[in-house]
Amino acid sequence: MEVYGYTWSRFRSVATWSGVILTLGVLRLVFHWYPQWLLYATHTPCTLDVATKLLVVDNYMGRFKTYFVKEVKTISTHTVRLSTVGAAETPSSLSDVNDGVRAQLNNGSTKDIQECRAVWIKKLCYIWDEDRSEFVKLVGLDKGLTKAELHKYSGFNEYQQQKRQIIYGFNDIPVEVQSLWKLLLLEVINPFYIFQLFTLCVWAAEGYYYYLIAIVLMTCFGVFSTILQTRKNQQSLHDTVHSCDVVTVWRGGDRYEEIPTTKLVPGDVITIPTHGCNMECDALLLSGTCIVNESMLTGESVPVNKTSLPRLSGVLYDPKEDINHTLFCGTKVIQTRFYGNERVRAVVLRTGFLTAKGSLVRSILYPPPADFKFDQDSYKFIGILAAIAAVGFVYTLVLKIGKAVPAGDVAIKALDLITIVIPPALPAALTVGKLYAQNRLQARKIYCINSRIINVAGSINCVCFDKTGTLTEDGLDMWGVLPVGEQRFQVVVKDMKLLSRGPLQLGMASCHSLTLIDGALSGDPLDVKMFEATGWKLEEPEVVDQQKYDLIVPTIVKCPTANDHHDDGLPSAISLLHQFQFSSTLQRMSVVTRALGSQDLVLYCKGSPEMIVSLSRPETVPEDLNSTLEEYTEQGYRVIALGRRPLAESSYGKIQRMRREEIEQDLEFLGMIVLENRLKPETEPVIGVLKGAQLKIIMITGDNILTAVSVAKECGIIAPGEAVVTVTAVPEVKGTRARVFYTSPKDLVAPVANGRHDVEAGTGQTSFKLALTGNTWAIIRDRLPELLPRICTRGAVFARMSSDQKQQLVQELQSLGYYVAMCGDGANDCGALKAAHAGISLSEAESSVASPFTSREANISCVPRVIREGRAALSTSSGIFKFMVAYSLTEFLSCIILYSVESNLTDLQFLFIDICLIVNFVFFFGKSEAYDGPLVKDPPLTSLLSFIPLASIALHVVVVAAVEICAFFWVRDFPWYSQYTKDPDSYECYENYAVYSVSLFQYIAAAVTFSQGKPYRKGIHTNVALVASLVIMTVICAYKTLYPAQWILNVMAYIQPPVFNFKVIVLCLAVIHFLTVMFTEDFVVNYVLAKVVRPRWRKLTGFGAEGKKYLAVDKELATEKWPPVTSQLPIKLNASVTEIREPPQTVEIHMKAQGGPDVPLVRRQICDQAL
Repeated sequence: MEVYGYTWSRFRSVATWSGVILTLGVLRLVFHWYPQWLLYATHTPCTLDVATKLLVVDNYMGRFKTYFVKEVKTISTHTVRLSTVGAAETPSSLSDVNDGVRAQLNNGSTKDIQECRAVWIKKLCYIWDEDRSEFVKLVGLDKGLTKAELHKYSGFNEYQQQKRQIIYGFNDIPVEVQSLWKLLLLEVINPFYIFQLFTLCVWAAEGYYYYLIAIVLMTCFGVFSTILQTRKNQQSLHDTVHSCDVVTVWRGGDRYEEIPTTKLVPGDVITIPTHGCNMECDALLLSGTCIVNESMLTGESVPVNKTSLPRLSGVLYDPKEDINHTLFCGTKVIQTRFYGNERVRAVVLRTGFLTAKGSLVRSILYPPPADFKFDQDSYKFIGILAAIAAVGFVYTLVLKIGKAVPAGDVAIKALDLITIVIPPALPAALTVGKLYAQNRLQARKIYCINSRIINVAGSINCVCFDKTGTLTEDGLDMWGVLPVGEQRFQVVVKDMKLLSRGPLQLGMASCHSLTLIDGALSGDPLDVKMFEATGWKLEEPEVVDQQKYDLIVPTIVKCPTANDHHDDGLPSAISLLHQFQFSSTLQRMSVVTRALGSQDLVLYCKGSPEMIVSLSRPETVPEDLNSTLEEYTEQGYRVIALGRRPLAESSYGKIQRMRREEIEQDLEFLGMIVLENRLKPETEPVIGVLKGAQLKIIMITGDNILTAVSVAKECGIIAPGEAVVTVTAVPEVKGTRARVFYTSPKDLVAPVANGRHDVEAGTGQTSFKLALTGNTWAIIRDRLPELLPRICTRGAVFARMSSDQKQQLVQELQSLGYYVAMCGDGANDCGALKAAHAGISLSEAESSVASPFTSREANISCVPRVIREGRAALSTSSGIFKFMVAYSLTEFLSCIILYSVESNLTDLQFLFIDICLIVNFVFFFGKSEAYDGPLVKDPPLTSLLSFIPLASIALHVVVVAAVEICAFFWVRDFPWYSQYTKDPDSYECYENYAVYSVSLFQYIAAAVTFSQGKPYRKGIHTNVALVASLVIMTVICAYKTLYPAQWILNVMAYIQPPVFNFKVIVLCLAVIHFLTVMFTEDFVVNYVLAKVVRPRWRKLTGFGAEGKKYLAVDKELATEKWPPVTSQLPIKLNASVTEIREPPQTVEIHMKAQGGPDVPLVRRQICDQAL
């Protein structure tokens, strides 16, 4: 965001408000639409340190600018008086009155605040920092504090709490529910309704009272339905977000007090009740453990186990790394567990809009700007219509003045053309297709919280999928285990009953985060399958209710077939003392255990094989690890490694104070657990449908890269004939630049004449896909960003990706010009789901704040359905837009032609056209369902200002003008014709009959012409309501043209020719017009121009691919042999080293070449030396 300071100017203010008065408030209305203009007009620029108002410019992705005008306020803690403190607070227990409040700022610094300048932008507070001369965002305790410092918080007294409340405000997420009167006022001063008010004034002056009344009634209906729906949405969001409870806060010592949750401030220490509660703030668990349901935030229905924050000095709290110690606002604590008599305490980190829930609400209140070309072009096209109206305005002025028409009549007629060319009903008409599509999606259990996104979904050309739970089954099945013995893997054990009760089984039984909820195992599906396979039982202290978790007894796992003292000396019962929760960044979790009857502690650690190997002692790692791991992962199995470490000299208290990095090392590698993750039945057919439409398909997963590649091949993301090139990046080491290596099957390596391989040669083929890990992505993005366009354009599998990296990939694809859809289960995909053009969450909830689309059927069959409905809605919107433009220009031409003889359409003629034809057809236009046939390659056009839509409308209008002019002059050639004599009370003349009658059929023809069927919508014949409406209106219009009743002639105020033959001529002209526009649209526009001329034009000039950078990248790659190939591994990678995940800057690559340099490698390393 860019911030500019302004201070009030007396002279400018006087001049501005004088202008407001002189313009009767019109200038103030313009300032309402553009508030920054009011700031420019009444204030002068100044430095931020003396500014009274700020202009905040939010430049979204460098393409959209949003302006906010905010007032700078002064806040002071001196407003809190001792008299406001309760009787329980004695002066001796209060802080010094002159002390300020120590607040945390977003840059990691702290500031003692007594009095300061502040501004609120998008619900967040920014404090003026004199030292840095800038406004810095006020944050909670999540920035700049160590874990040990957070443990030192012992609660605030009431006086301290009230002072902090001055700075942080109430712990509330207020969503304003505006009154109906306010909503009505805000709605009617919209530019659209101001223009409509102008049209009503013109019509009133013209005497079009019937049509005026009809439009007023329609407008009132539209306005009131809009404000009622808006208020309903506001009320719904308010009811969903607003919640208040009572919480117990610790005042220090043995003193506790119950207060409303709205009074909480960062730094308060609260107690979590034993029966659980709804969290009303973000808090950090200081003692005890909690089981939390976070489905409201993540969509993940599996309860999460939260443990207390370790008391580590010198280690900063990290919101991402310490997520397993953080309780988030909006989640529900199901159970808690105490240790001894100690209560479960948590320190409040964030309140109000700073919380995770507040952040989600802010994303709803301030959504990203509309990034859709169709919406942008629709507004630009209205500008074109305005230009046409201006031409008509000038034409009318010249024509009428030349005929000595009174000035008042000239002005009215000229202004009337403006109201005709720009149809007032256009914005409402464009929503029809989206609403019908939304209802059809809902009928298929796909819910959408933002109908605008439906049109965007019609342009999708790239779909990203999460793997586990999205492409594959959510649960895993145990396939087998691979024990280690004598530094080699033993025979795989598929029947868990045959697995000896050794360290590997003990690790499987204890290394998990499972718990019992209502007597059933609950936790990660992988942990559940692994634990159930062992046959062991999990027990928790069985005491009633509130006493249950006051005990120090930990969770215990027992072997059901063993006594307390088994003959083999191995324990039959193990207590789980401490957990280090799973971290996607660290790729591991671990548990500290103690066997029954022993005082020795043992750590069991499980995670990705790469990570466990890096933490294990080399002598315990099997020699055949690489080949064995590759064998199983290439078959699509999920492989987890397990290790252990005895902690003989450690105690439970010491463990609590140690960092996990100090404990999770020097492991003994125990073996690998192989799990089968089957594809969902719907996955392969859906991928086939999407690939058939030539959509770019990408898998983004946190799983092993070889497993991900195997699943990608199995489901069809990587076709049988496509080669896979694995990208591996090595960071800078001791002055050596970051390098990128490419691994591919040896048949991709391009040989040269001497039998060797050219280092500079590429793959030698264009049909290949890239696969890489999140670690490689991070290095390339940081050090080699010039490679990202190529990586994204050819990438198909992105493995070991964190939540942030998934979001980064989606945004990078968008920057290349892709319209991206993201489909995931909502757990680790929230960022990507929100960043994508169309996020689809697989969740049981009817709606999810994480994504605009939510499918209650947890499979990807919803993706083609969303794309189909999106394409149908976009095609409908495009068709309606062209129909409305054709209608307005047809009516415009009718008026222009009749103006030449001083005639015009009558009030009821306008009314019949606008109500019985236009509104009628528009209402049923969107009922055509999405096409069920194959998805085609090209989505509907998103640009209304491109060659094809403009040619379609232009050719249609030319035919309309030709037919109307033909009818206008033809009727004057008959002997019975009599010239119209101007009559201010009547427009009855033969020209009026000819133009009006033939135009009726032109509107019907336009509705049929622009109601396109396949490949995006079903044929018009399937839209029964629209067909019936068209047939009925055709019959009525034919009746009015051929032989109407006298009362119809009187009401419509037009006359008929005295002979029947011209009436037949009008019908013939209507038929010729219909056939001509159909031929023009279907053959000339949709075939000749769209399929013949445009492709050749693009091929010759490259024009038409603006914004689609990925096409340029594809073209560039087609002319190059990339990636470059080498036939021999670099020396530095010949040694067996392992990919390490933490920290990211110390990543090394584990690759082992079997045999000497003369032995052919199964996989070749390809190094890009040209970086």
